[in-house]
Amino acid sequence: MIYIYKKYHIAYWCIGILEIIGMVIANLILCRHTWVPAIPVTAVTILLVMVDAFIFTRLTSKKFSDEVFPLFYNCQVHQFIDETNRLFAKKAKGPVASMYNSIVARGYGSIDDYDSVYECCQKIRTKGYKSERLRLMIEYYLKNDQFDKAQEEIDALRKLMEKMKNPKYKEGCDTSIKNAEFYMRIKQGNYEGAEEHYQKQLDTIKPLYPITEASYSHALGKLLILKGEPERARKYLQTAIDLGGDTKYKKFAEELLAKLDAE
Repeated sequence: MIYIYKKYHIAYWCIGILEIIGMVIANLILCRHTWVPAIPVTAVTILLVMVDAFIFTRLTSKKFSDEVFPLFYNCQVHQFIDETNRLFAKKAKGPVASMYNSIVARGYGSIDDYDSVYECCQKIRTKGYKSERLRLMIEYYLKNDQFDKAQEEIDALRKLMEKMKNPKYKEGCDTSIKNAEFYMRIKQGNYEGAEEHYQKQLDTIKPLYPITEASYSHALGKLLILKGEPERARKYLQTAIDLGGDTKYKKFAEELLAKLDAE
């Protein structure tokens, strides 16, 4: 992942090369009469190279999190997708390819481009990103009203959650499942518990990013219309419009509000 930022990539290689040069010089000096000193010198050098890689990977991850993810959180999703593609395009290989596709697919889902979501999911092959692939495919199947397939992915994600050790991530997966289940129930005309669920998310998620608030506000506004409470729905739809930027949540909220105004 280091290579997505040129200055970090160059610094990483320069330091690594200097460490190797230092190892060679040290071995030439210390190993004139015996090769034994080469063992600890080489071991220390390998450790230093690994530390070098770890530090620059962390720096790269932090820079990406600080500069690119806020575009997504603040509903500048097209810019988020463009910047992510610019940084990773034609560079991502192996596990990084899975990471890249799981990240950019979130953006595509937020602008209602589920063909691109599906395409990204086919490139998520690393075991460590299996849960992200499942979460994305649940959304894809829900979008296409393929509830049986969505349920299969939900069941697979539940099974995978049994082995998860990160409580915060596990909670996120559980919320994804609940959102999917309420979506299916609402589609089938069962609204029980949905309003309470959406309102709870709005009240308890910290930090409540604009994209999260826009998402749940749209869902809540849509639900209230279905429940025959259009005037209550207006407030939530307007919130989704105000915060939604270039996301599908703003677009769908505008469509719903226009229908209410036309009635």
